[in-house]
Amino acid sequence: MDVSVIILSYNVAPLLKSCIESVLKWTKDLEFEIIVVDNQSTDDSVEVIKSFGNKIKFIQSPENGGFAKGNNLGIKVAQGKYILLLNPDTVLLENSVERAFFWMEAHKDVGVSSCQLLDLNRQITFTGGYFPTLPRVFLWAFFLDDLPGISSVVNSYHPNWSAEKRFNKEFFPDWVTGAFFFMRREALDKVGLLDQDFFMYGEELEWCIRVKKFGWKVGYTPLTKIVHLERRSSGGGSENAILGELKGLKLIYNKHFTPIAQYILDLTLVFASALRALLWLIRRDPKTAKVYLKAMTL
Repeated sequence: MDVSVIILSYNVAPLLKSCIESVLKWTKDLEFEIIVVDNQSTDDSVEVIKSFGNKIKFIQSPENGGFAKGNNLGIKVAQGKYILLLNPDTVLLENSVERAFFWMEAHKDVGVSSCQLLDLNRQITFTGGYFPTLPRVFLWAFFLDDLPGISSVVNSYHPNWSAEKRFNKEFFPDWVTGAFFFMRREALDKVGLLDQDFFMYGEELEWCIRVKKFGWKVGYTPLTKIVHLERRSSGGGSENAILGELKGLKLIYNKHFTPIAQYILDLTLVFASALRALLWLIRRDPKTAKVYLKAMTL
């Protein structure tokens, strides 16, 4: 088996159907399997999954355990030389699985890679970045890495200031997003499964930390591209996204950084959240401001 494609589903029936159809349509010349794990959806997701019959393997999770726990269920039964975690809010436009496979075959020192992600308007979006060291978090938290003079020389935590430039060529970041997460089996066997302390957001970043600790590179290639309807598969709510990312960041620091660094991070995030709450109040958006006020108490 060359590639095991794992799709985690939660209440995204129409998107899930399009995603699976695109994988079946475009994936050729490889031995592959599609494993769909459903996280206790309450919509028509299960019916959609069953409509594909024996073309896919279906796993019904006993609970909604989040991104890490759900994907781990699929990984445990996967037989592929490579594991592809694919968000259900993605659509393949070409034979991306084969192209990613052969790119990894040509880059034996890479443990994890991703491809170019496009939004609904076919614009390039960010696909990863660099590890959240304290200087990088500070620049990101206070919008300083958005400044042209700084962003041109700093490897940002979230380099989305120049997605068109940064993600238009091959390079080797510290981490890539979980929307298209192409992992070598040898690397998986070394680093272990996703950390189930994470529910949503930050788990792929923490995984990449372990991948690099074991000596593997993380790669990005624009050799192929897919459409990613960002946050559609996680409910899309700004509160979930904002609080989830901050919680994930704090958990990463608790696992991989010193107590002093954890304390400095906490202070940075409190002040950054207060600044954002103020800015959203100025923009007359009290709902979003309230989310950042809530973030101050995490």
